[in-house]
Amino acid sequence: MHTEDIIMFVLGTATFIIGYFLRIVHNDVRKNTEEQGKLKGKIELVEQESRLKYQAIQEQTQLEIKNLARNVNDLADAVKELIIKR
Repeated sequence: MHTEDIIMFVLGTATFIIGYFLRIVHNDVRKNTEEQGKLKGKIELVEQESRLKYQAIQEQTQLEIKNLARNVNDLADAVKELIIKR
């Protein structure tokens, strides 16, 4: 073998090894990017679900406050009538 052949063999082997590791890194990056996208979608769904639950609780609370106000008003009217009758 000539020196040039040895150098070409070493360079070819080094290129192959570097390419192999770059391929592994590329696949890992692609896999992690896909997982990140999936997790982002899940986070958005959880946030949306949380907002909907909060909104439902808020609406329920408002309804209960209206019912309490109505009941207090009815009670006040009943007390007023009772006082007037006595």
